[in-house]
Amino acid sequence: MIKLMPFEAKKYLIIELTLLIFISFLITLISDLEYSSYEERDISKFLVDIDYRLVTGMFKFIVCGILYWVFFKSYVFKNKIVAILLCLAAYVILYHLANQYILNWVIVHLEFISPEIRKRTIEEMNSPRLYFAINYLLISEIIPLMALAFLIRTLKQNEEMKVIKEQQLYSELNYLKAQLHPHFFFNTLNNIYALALKQSVDTAPMLARLGEMMRYILYEASKPTVLLVQEVAFLASYIAVERIRHQQHVNITFDLQGLSETHHIAPLLLLPFVENAFKHGLEQELGNGYVKIVICQTEDELLLEVVNSKPDITASENIKGIGIENVKRRLGLLYSDRYILTTNDDKTKYRVTLTLKSKA
Repeated sequence: MIKLMPFEAKKYLIIELTLLIFISFLITLISDLEYSSYEERDISKFLVDIDYRLVTGMFKFIVCGILYWVFFKSYVFKNKIVAILLCLAAYVILYHLANQYILNWVIVHLEFISPEIRKRTIEEMNSPRLYFAINYLLISEIIPLMALAFLIRTLKQNEEMKVIKEQQLYSELNYLKAQLHPHFFFNTLNNIYALALKQSVDTAPMLARLGEMMRYILYEASKPTVLLVQEVAFLASYIAVERIRHQQHVNITFDLQGLSETHHIAPLLLLPFVENAFKHGLEQELGNGYVKIVICQTEDELLLEVVNSKPDITASENIKGIGIENVKRRLGLLYSDRYILTTNDDKTKYRVTLTLKSKA
């Protein structure tokens, strides 16, 4: 079983104490207050025996507390139905015996209790009548306490399920990011390898850019969120690598609009869309290919639009990398119903638009 935070345990204890105080003190006090007001026509009589009511209320609080914390709560949490029924039968008997002998003995020996009540209590102790008001106990104590035990169990189970789901979400997100890292480096190292074979002078600058990107992935991408400007700087490094690789063969534009310096985003969330445009849009392009990337932020949402040309090679049209499927799952986990992802695929170009809505 997952252990709940101290705050949660304190919250449940406050709920339990509140109901026990209500059962032990407030029900009787409110009932006596109404009786004094409507039956005796004198609300001040309510205060005459307030000390007696507090003593009996404290007795009920102790007895109900023992029943709830020692027995009910444990049995309900463990689904021990037979034990609950036996406990109820024993409670009815023991409650009346304790009320008849223990509580009455305490009242008789308390000096601040009024002489009239003490006299009446002595007479009751000298001629005891053993009876069991089962219906009253059921309505005023047993049913509320049992309902409280089931309520607390349900609330705790809900909290535990929430913790489990959060842990599963965290594990899955880490798994998805772990998939993305080698996938990204595999593609980038292939680019560097191609330049090295040509003995290009751009190999060293490309390696420097790769070092910057590796530093970002190692130290920033493990965080739940990063600054949007950091993520954009990472994308800029990736695009710079692609510019070196493709050189004059394609037209690459990267347009940024209205980016906030304080806005946060999940790391490496935008990369697969950009990477996909270069890998599948320009891999076979020899002439007039292009990639256009726009990142625009408004008060309510963040927009990414990536448009790339499509080469005239049928074999490349249906290529799908791991990155896009990966990011779709991450979007579902992280942003749930706060994102819109649309694609438009025609003969000459491919367009993907991602909208991330701000939290309400």
